Amino acid sequence: MQKKNMAFSVFPKSIMTMVMMVLCFICINSVRSVEAQSPRLPVQEVEAPREIGSQLGKKDWNFDVDPCHNDTSWATPTSDRYSLYTNIVSCNCSYVPDGVCHVTSIVLTGQDLAGVLPPSIAKLPCLTQVSFTRNYLSGNIPLEWASTKLQNLSLTVNNLSGTIPAYLGNITTLKLLFLDSNQFYGTVPPELGKLVNLERLLLGQNNLSGELPLDLSNLNKLKVLKIGSNNFNGTIPDFFESWSQLQSLEIQASGLQGPIPPSIYSLNKLRILRISDLSGYSSPFPDLRNMTLMHVLMLRSCNLVGPIPDYISKLTALRILDLSFNRLEGSIPDFGIGILDNL
Repeated sequence: MQKKNMAFSVFPKSIMTMVMMVLCFICINSVRSVEAQSPRLPVQEVEAPREIGSQLGKKDWNFDVDPCHNDTSWATPTSDRYSLYTNIVSCNCSYVPDGVCHVTSIVLTGQDLAGVLPPSIAKLPCLTQVSFTRNYLSGNIPLEWASTKLQNLSLTVNNLSGTIPAYLGNITTLKLLFLDSNQFYGTVPPELGKLVNLERLLLGQNNLSGELPLDLSNLNKLKVLKIGSNNFNGTIPDFFESWSQLQSLEIQASGLQGPIPPSIYSLNKLRILRISDLSGYSSPFPDLRNMTLMHVLMLRSCNLVGPIPDYISKLTALRILDLSFNRLEGSIPDFGIGILDNL
């Protein structure tokens, strides 16, 4: 009788143990499932995309899913890397030891956004790229952005206005700054000279005025500079010796006066040179013989006088040459057959 009672007492304990094990297993897997489905962004970054979307007027982001889960509302597939219409929010999920994700890039081009530039961009500490190209955004660049670590900032073709803020000079990580085709006015702030890592600077198609600040000569990593279609004053500044890495220089209808500084001779890495509509004193053809990589040369209406130098025909990489509306004289150098695509 005692053995029977012992058997009955052991049996329920065994069942209870098994039940407890099963429950624990279910709980553990439930926790894992919840963790797998939970947002991977840090808590302090979760709300930022919602604020950014509201400030931009971006209405098709799905806030029921994490931006880093590759949902199509956050990253619309495109077959063309240079698509005119791009909606991509990118994350880096390789951070250790916690394995969390951080938003590193927001590219929204051609999205018909009609809001303002979002101050909440500053709430994403690992963000390095922002492109809001070809939208209808208005207002100015928020002060909050001065604390970011952006490397690429493109605001091309919007309705932004006001003066270019001096605090942009605090974003010393910038390598690319595109502010062209907006409604900015006033002078170029000398604080932009603090952007010593800058490689591409586009300020064209605005209403900028005044003289270019000497501080821009500090940008010795500059490869691309476009400042055309503005209302600048004074002569073309003699910064060229400081811009030895320059590959593309465009100063078309900028408001600046000639002559073209002799130091342009030092830009032996130039591939594209476009200068037009210079007023001021006339000058002979500039010495460009070192520019053996030159592909496009346009010196239209630059008040040039005298002959076209023979060395122009020896720039074998040259494909497009425009010297119209000057007072050049003499014979045209022999370029041979099939060298130039456009003359």
